[in-house]
Amino acid sequence: MKSLKLTKVIASTLVVASVLMLNPIGANAEWKHNLAGWWYAEGDSWATGWSEIDGKWYYFNSRGYMEHDKTIDGYYLDSSGAWKEVMTTSENLKFDKSTGTIVGYSGVNTVVNIPSEIDGVSVTSIGSGAFSTDNSSAKIESITIPNSVTSIGESAFEWDSNLKAISIPESVKKIEKATFNGCIKLTSVTMPNGLTSIGQGAFSGCGNLTNIIIPDNVTYIDNVAFAGCHSLRSIDIPKSVKRIGGGAFENCDKLTSMNIHSSTVIGQYVFDGTPNVKITIVN
Repeated sequence: MKSLKLTKVIASTLVVASVLMLNPIGANAEWKHNLAGWWYAEGDSWATGWSEIDGKWYYFNSRGYMEHDKTIDGYYLDSSGAWKEVMTTSENLKFDKSTGTIVGYSGVNTVVNIPSEIDGVSVTSIGSGAFSTDNSSAKIESITIPNSVTSIGESAFEWDSNLKAISIPESVKKIEKATFNGCIKLTSVTMPNGLTSIGQGAFSGCGNLTNIIIPDNVTYIDNVAFAGCHSLRSIDIPKSVKRIGGGAFENCDKLTSMNIHSSTVIGQYVFDGTPNVKITIVN
């Protein structure tokens, strides 16, 4: 019954998409791709919105590119872009058993504990945008991530405006692009010792983040990683960091001190809008 209801909802969505958003596609339509992504086209025409192709449902954005690894209209699209039905646990976590990935949350709790195992399957990753405001209406203040999780996807907690503190388990090696972007109440982040990189805009706009300890294994801090962290006051960059990307600490207007090793390459505009920062170069 649930699958039938879901199929009807998607079918209704397709009708709307067909009328308003879908360019005409002929019998000889085919998949195409470039550096920006995949689209489904025949000549100069391409699909947008929901489309059923070879018995599978896909979603194409307004530019015609296929979306993947995210939830659209409440439906999860896997790495191939195809819609995949996921289970919802009693804790309202949406879980893809085939990949061990938390892909969304439909609860209203302020405290969320992710288990290390669901229905006999190990939880190994948090998907792109899984707890972002696009995929969750919850006002999550804290979340516990088990050591079974080895990866956290892009924008996983983006714009979670109530999130106050988080501890990233030792099993995670990378903080991806925009993971905590816009988490305006985030004050405390515990990073794992084995972390190797901090992605583009990972903590941008975290205006209440006052202190951050970057582990000694981090080699790269990407562009605008901490941009707009207005409460950040001091930071030590470990010797392991080979490069700090452009604008990484721009508009951190309360930042007053930073230690950087002489071997670290500093990108452009890293300290734009940080008028009071005193940089100490150490060997």
